[in-house]
Order: sequence, then C-alpha cells, then structure tokens
Amino acid sequence: MQSRAVTPLAARRAARAAAPAILSFAALLLTACDQGAPPEPLLTDPVASETAVPASLPSAEASGEGGGIASPLDSAALQEKRDPDRLLRYYASAVRVGDWAAAAKAWSLDARMTPEKLEAEFGGDVGPQIALGKGDTEGAAGSLYYEAPVVITFPDGRTTRRGTIVLRRANDVPGASAEQLVWRIERSSTVSQ
Repeated sequence: MQSRAVTPLAARRAARAAAPAILSFAALLLTACDQGAPPEPLLTDPVASETAVPASLPSAEASGEGGGIASPLDSAALQEKRDPDRLLRYYASAVRVGDWAAAAKAWSLDARMTPEKLEAEFGGDVGPQIALGKGDTEGAAGSLYYEAPVVITFPDGRTTRRGTIVLRRANDVPGASAEQLVWRIERSSTVSQ
C-alpha cells in the first residue's frame, strides 16, 4: 500500500467538510459551560452572496477583547494596512451598536454597501453578536486577500448564520491609491444554521 502526501489544499477541504459537525459540537459545549453568562458579541456579515462554511470555529479571543461587550469604535482601523483583524473588530463593534454609517465604511466601494442595507440586515432591538475566527492571508494578482470564518448570532431569536468574510487590499504595487492600500471588506457569505 502506497502512502500519499496530504497537500495543504486537501487538508483545507477536509477541514471545511468537517466544520459543520465541529461547529455544532462546539456550540453544544459552549451552551453547557456558560449557561449563566451573557452571550459574547460576534462579528457580522451583511449580505450573503455565496454559500460558505467557516473552516474553523471562531473564538472569543479572535473577536477582540471586551469579554462579550462591543469595543469602542477604532476609527484608525479604517486606515489599517497590516492587521485585517483590526478592521474586522471595528466593523463588528459598529454593527453591534447599530452605527450603520460607520459599519458601511469598512466595506470596499465596489461592494456598494450602504448603511440602509446593513440596518435592514442586522437592525433590531439588540445588535447581533459576531464571532470571528483567525483568517488566512493569500496573495493574487497584486492584491492580498484575508478570509476569516464568521458566526453571527441574534439575541432576539433570529437564526444563527455561519460563513466567511473576505477582506482585500492592494499588495503595495506601484500606482496604488491610499484607499487601495488599506484593508476593506470585499464580500461576505453566510448560511443559516
């Protein structure tokens, strides 16, 4: 019997295939452990354009500090060139507190995200909780892409959603504008669970 090497792509596909079972089990464990604690805020994902399942379960650490409370808005995150997670924390906080205009600024201009679209997607008496996992950065054709798993829960009883959120920025190529060199959300896709 010959042994075959496992490629990174094959490993990633296997992880994605196992993700729904792992997420369900993790959610069950979390429910059993923290029955009296308030739920943690999770990072949101506005418009679902594709079907996706996160490769790994987001952790509280990945979503930022605050022990379940939305962080104050870090407007400097809108100029972030190195840390895509910083922009995601900004976005999650803006959505959590219902600052739709601030949340829309985290999106690329090409995405055509508006405060009205975000409010229609996430508005309600209580903002959604958004958990982000650690993402992966990849380069392609002069751009950097950062894809992170996301889980969105709604305290008002709406269905939990899981998927991915993708950020993009120019890869320090000559002629890139200041706007192209900072991280922005390019797309997000979630499915109801």
